[in-house]
Amino acid sequence: MSYSQEKIEEFTHPVICLLGDQLSWRWEDKFSVMLSEFSRNKKDKTLAALRLQFQHEWNKKTIKKAPTEIKDHLGPLIKLNKDQLILACPATDSTPAMIALWWPWGHGGTYSLRLTLLDAPYEYNEASANDGNLFKRLKNYFAL
Repeated sequence: MSYSQEKIEEFTHPVICLLGDQLSWRWEDKFSVMLSEFSRNKKDKTLAALRLQFQHEWNKKTIKKAPTEIKDHLGPLIKLNKDQLILACPATDSTPAMIALWWPWGHGGTYSLRLTLLDAPYEYNEASANDGNLFKRLKNYFAL
């Protein structure tokens, strides 16, 4: 199920309000997202506010541990470069899952932030995602 522009605007509105008046937003048809582009002087405050709203975060090194639903939804956007982030919050009874795409531009002076809804809910257990080393897996196996 893909969400309409109206639904994406409706469900991202509370996050946009929490990020404050310092950012201006517009609809980006290409990716069906709400888009804000802003200067580096707004990055710290904006990223801190995002991290309060989104429970999960992945970067270039950790993106392989992201849930399949997120990877499938983002397609080629899942390939992150240095300093790019994907943040997500799971669905609740009243809201769909939401993602934020944090994209610093190559020159470092401008940032893009995209907000959208996931087509499907996701589940993510950070403990099991970080439990990739062989010793921990063997220890857990023999503890059974």
